Amino acid sequence: MKTLAYIQDNYLAIDFFLSMSCNKNCHYCTSYTLEMRNLTVDMDFLRKVLGYLKNYKVRVNLLGGEPGLIKNLDEVIAEIKKNDNHVCSVLSNSFVRKRYPWILEDKEILYVEHNILDWYEHEVTKLGNYGDFVPENDMNNYNVVVKTPNYFKYRHKYPEIVKKLDHKNTMWKAFNGRSAEFTDIIQADEIDRKMCAAFPMVPVIDFEKRHIVHCSKKFANNTELSKTFELTQENIDKMMNFQLFKYENYCKTCTEWVQPKGHFPMRKYAKVLNERN
Repeated sequence: MKTLAYIQDNYLAIDFFLSMSCNKNCHYCTSYTLEMRNLTVDMDFLRKVLGYLKNYKVRVNLLGGEPGLIKNLDEVIAEIKKNDNHVCSVLSNSFVRKRYPWILEDKEILYVEHNILDWYEHEVTKLGNYGDFVPENDMNNYNVVVKTPNYFKYRHKYPEIVKKLDHKNTMWKAFNGRSAEFTDIIQADEIDRKMCAAFPMVPVIDFEKRHIVHCSKKFANNTELSKTFELTQENIDKMMNFQLFKYENYCKTCTEWVQPKGHFPMRKYAKVLNERN
């Protein structure tokens, strides 16, 4: 089994936005629609995309939207797992537990569950009621919890929930600048934003529009949208070798949290480039 730490150190992540449809409407998310559309993945298109990426070590993140809504998600995952260079990751609001519970039993799939909408004075609002939070485990299943302003304001009221989440299988995510409630305008250093621009934490393959999207943070319902590129073998090769993307105007004004130099971009980029030379 490949551990999360190993995957993070050795694979580049790409988001596959299979469908923008979601059964929830988180107030800090801009990448969804409540309209139910494109819920069956075109397997020929998927095979073409995976073919472009066949020689690269890629963590394929399945999301959108809510991947649990995808009618042929089992086929999609099976196709991804055919190539040893590819690791499949599924990000769900817990709906996957209802439709595809076997995913949580497969150690070769990274399952990441975003099940807390927000923390409030009288309750912690969950996105699904298909089970408790992901417990500590060795099955590659994880919680992800967004540190909203309400999290800091009300977490002291819920020590039992904080205790449940306090283990190695919980990832704590910084609040982001896409929410209307975001007021903490602190930019990452320019060098970090430039390295992020070269290969963001998660560039996107948009399965609805069938093109490459530079940055998942400037997507769909954002007022400022990311630059896009034609989905070709040439552009995939350029992307995977850090030659496709540039430092755009939205990178200059970006207030998203960016991992600092020496942690994600520099060491990983140098390692990946060295392996190819």
